Amino acid sequence: MKTKLFALLFVLLSTSVCLLQALEIPDQDFIPVSVSVTGDVNRPGIYTLTTTNRVSEALSMANPKLSTFTTDQDIIRQSGLNLSKFRLPASADSTVTTSYGMRTIILNRQGVKHTLDLLKYYRLGDVSQNPYLKDGDVIIVNPPQSVITIQGGVHRPGDYEYREGDTLKELLDIALGTTENADLKHVSLYRYRDDFVKFDKSELNISNYPQQSNDALEMVLKPGDRILVPYNSEYRKAYQVQVTGKVKMPGMYYVNDKTTLYELLTMCGGPTIEADLSSSFVYNRLISENYDPDFERLSRLSYTQMTWLEYSYLRTKTRQLKGKYAIDVHKSWITQGKDTNFILHDGDVLIVPELINGVWVAGQVKNPGLVTWNEDMKWKDYLTAAGGYASNSKSQGTRVIRAKSGNWVKPSDKIQINTGDIIFVPDKEERYTWDTIKEGILVTSQVLTILLALWTFR
Repeated sequence: MKTKLFALLFVLLSTSVCLLQALEIPDQDFIPVSVSVTGDVNRPGIYTLTTTNRVSEALSMANPKLSTFTTDQDIIRQSGLNLSKFRLPASADSTVTTSYGMRTIILNRQGVKHTLDLLKYYRLGDVSQNPYLKDGDVIIVNPPQSVITIQGGVHRPGDYEYREGDTLKELLDIALGTTENADLKHVSLYRYRDDFVKFDKSELNISNYPQQSNDALEMVLKPGDRILVPYNSEYRKAYQVQVTGKVKMPGMYYVNDKTTLYELLTMCGGPTIEADLSSSFVYNRLISENYDPDFERLSRLSYTQMTWLEYSYLRTKTRQLKGKYAIDVHKSWITQGKDTNFILHDGDVLIVPELINGVWVAGQVKNPGLVTWNEDMKWKDYLTAAGGYASNSKSQGTRVIRAKSGNWVKPSDKIQINTGDIIFVPDKEERYTWDTIKEGILVTSQVLTILLALWTFR
C-alpha cells in the first residue's frame, strides 16, 4: 500500500515540475518584437507586438491619417484601420468617385527596403504583401504621389494609388474584376501627355479577361492613366412595366420591345370583376417625370403676367397627366388585341381603377357626393339628385370634368355623362362694396380720359 502511495506522489510531483517549466519558458511562437511605424500616420512611434502579428496590425496601432488613405467598408471590417479618403490636387475632379491608397508601404528590414501593396492583401488575399513582423522592423507610410483611375463596369471603381510596374490586369484584379454587363471588347484608355492637359485615347480588347491574358492586359500603366470599362446596354435588356389596380396579379413585369397591351393584360391575369376598363389608361412614368422648363416658368407667374395662350397651356398641364397614351384599354381587351393593340415601352404603367357606377357632383350644391350613374340621365338630373344649386353657387360656371381625359366642358343636354365624370359647380365670386366703387371710379376715369382726348384733337 505504501509503495502505491509513493508512486502516486512521484507522478504528481513530476507533473507539477513540468507545468512550472512550461510557465517559465515562453512559447517560441509568441516572441515579443519591437517595430517602428513612421511617416504619414497619426501616432508614429515604437510598438511592441509579437512574431505572430503582421504589418497591417502595426499600422492599425499607429492609426493612419484620415487624409492619407481611403478604402471601402469591406476593407475597414477586415483590417480595423481607421481609413478615409485622400484626394490629390491633380485628381480632384468630378469624375472621381472613391480613392484607394495603401499600395506603397515601405518595410525596412535589416537595411533592406521592401515595398508592400496592402491593398492586394485586403482585396486578393496576397499574404506576401503583408508579412509577419520581425524585431527591428521599420514601417514607413508615404502619402500617395500619383493615381490611376478605373471606372465603369468594375466592382470597385475609383482612383487607385499608382505603383510602378502596374499592369491593366493587376488594376482590374484589385478592382475586384469586371461586372457581368461590362463590354470588354471596347475598353478605353486615356493617357495624358507630359503636360497632363492633353491626352490620347486608345481602344483595348480584353474580352478574354480573366481566363487568359493578352498584350492589352499586360500593358504597363503610367501615372494619371484613366481606364473606362463601358457597359453593354444590350445585356439582359428588358422593359420594366407596372400594372396597378383591379387586376388579378398586379405588380412589376419585364417585357420585350414587341410586347403588346393585350399580352400584358393576360400576363397579369386580366381584370377582376370590380375593374373599370373603360376608365383604365396607360402612361409612361419616365416621360411623366421629365423636367418641363416651360411649365416651371409659367407656374411661377401670376395670371396677369401670362398671355391667354400661356394660361391655357398651364391649365391643360395641371389637368392632364403628362405621358398618358391616347388608347382604349377596354377595346383592346374585348377584341383580344385585334384592335388598339398598343406596343409597350420601358416605364409604362397600366392603371385599372375600380368600377364606381356613379357620377361625382361636387362644389356648391346642397348635397355634394356620388350619384348613381344612369345612361338616360342628363347633367341637370344629377344636379337635382344632389339637391340642386346652393345659395352661393355660380350656376353659369358649372363644368363637366371628363374622367378619361381630364377635360373641362360646358354642360349641355347633348353631351353624354359617363361613369366617373365630375360635375363641378363653383362658388360665386365674393364682391365687396369698396371693390365695386373702385372699379366704377376706374372705368369712369378711363371714359373721361378718352372723351377729353377726342375733344382736344377734334
